[in-house]
Amino acid sequence: MWKEVAKRLERRRAPARGTVLLLAALVLVLAAYLYERSRGSSSGVSGNNNESVALYAEALEMVEEDYVDRKSFDPEEQTYGAIKGMLGSLDKEGHTRFETPEEVANNREGYPNTEIGVGVRLEDRGDEVVVSSLLENSPAGEAGIEPGDALISVNGKSVRGEHILETNKKLEGPEGGRVDLTVLRDGEEREFSAERAELEVPAASWNLIPGTDVAHLRLALFSDGSAAELEGALFEAREAGAERLILDLRNNEGGWVEQAEEVAARFLSAGSVTYVQRDGDSNEEEAVVPDGNEPLDAPLVVLVNKGSASSAEMLAGALRDNDRADLVGGTTFGAGTVLEERPLRDGSAILLATAEWLTPSGDAIQGSGIEPDVEAGLEKGQQPRTPDELRGLTEEEISEEDAQLERAFEVLQKE
Repeated sequence: MWKEVAKRLERRRAPARGTVLLLAALVLVLAAYLYERSRGSSSGVSGNNNESVALYAEALEMVEEDYVDRKSFDPEEQTYGAIKGMLGSLDKEGHTRFETPEEVANNREGYPNTEIGVGVRLEDRGDEVVVSSLLENSPAGEAGIEPGDALISVNGKSVRGEHILETNKKLEGPEGGRVDLTVLRDGEEREFSAERAELEVPAASWNLIPGTDVAHLRLALFSDGSAAELEGALFEAREAGAERLILDLRNNEGGWVEQAEEVAARFLSAGSVTYVQRDGDSNEEEAVVPDGNEPLDAPLVVLVNKGSASSAEMLAGALRDNDRADLVGGTTFGAGTVLEERPLRDGSAILLATAEWLTPSGDAIQGSGIEPDVEAGLEKGQQPRTPDELRGLTEEEISEEDAQLERAFEVLQKE
């Protein structure tokens, strides 16, 4: 199972007019390989595709013989571009994607604990590069960037229609360097400036709201060991007197689904369905909490927003549909596909969307997200606050800093 949303993602590019012939050549390089494969084995391509492959090969021959700039061809780049173009035609949302050998190796490293940047996570939405979430205490968030903002330019250079990887590269640079961002929000262009910093990416944190028995429990992402980190935070919070919990999944971009399943099991009884996986043939398989599981039965409310994506959405849907918790906040991002790595001969790979996630009640996540039980927004000038940011504040001061958290507290009081 691979990361879903928006970390080191590579997406298709809408080709500029001047590169149309080159892109055609890329497709044809791939077609020639398929054509040769089909000649050597009847199982190379399906019967319906034989005529198309032959047509590609015919056009490739014309390009090889007569194209004016044949010396500019880079076989590896052409082949990779052909695959990306083909996958882009299959999946307009960009979840199915191609990765070079270097990107495959980077993905297998898992989620880093630190990074240098402005702290944004990006997602391809059609022709737009959208901020899917923000790291905690991110310079971009402090500057005013919000999840859902569509990037227009980075440091004055347009990012419209380009690969996510190229957009991310524009954001990279040394610590202390400034990044100027132009975004589209609610139909209006806005400009922001943020300074790159070294950012920690902790999985779990908590704070006991003063004068109450309510713990604000933040789960930032699903990395290796994040379920264990959450368990440690839960233990500390309960030792400090917490009897009720607000589980904060805002701006949680997802991660390893196995970690999300472990967290779900901490709150759900054995046999509970956590999600349904449906493949291209409409076959469905339920994921359930293992036998013998002993869940925590403390009253629970879950905070979500448009930065809650992928595995975070799966967890939120599981807790909602099993009547374990109310969801408070905003509609989640809507990233609900299962990606499988299909290796290619040179170490590159296709991350192929082979299935989609449904909530236990059968609601689709992909493209639509999960609506909260209780709608709650932030007031002007506010942003989601972490437990560390709120530590030491009074209950009244906390409510003034984060209206969504205040609303979750009110809902929890009725539990």
